[in-house]
Amino acid sequence: MQIVASRLYPFLDASSLKERMAQDTLLRTDDGAYILHMSSGDQTTNQDRLIWLDSRSALMWVNASAEEYGMEWK
Repeated sequence: MQIVASRLYPFLDASSLKERMAQDTLLRTDDGAYILHMSSGDQTTNQDRLIWLDSRSALMWVNASAEEYGMEWK
């Protein structure tokens, strides 16, 4: 497994209304599949998600603008 790209970005926590940092990491598996690991970055209530992406979605994620960071978190 290889790291393709990683990014840190701020987000507003809806429950506490405090700014926190999130981290997204795009990984490519040995068979060519893509996995997006999303982490809320908060040590006390750390939430992680794994999303399988096709090649097109992975390319769109890499080329996303800063305003679009975290949009996969639904």
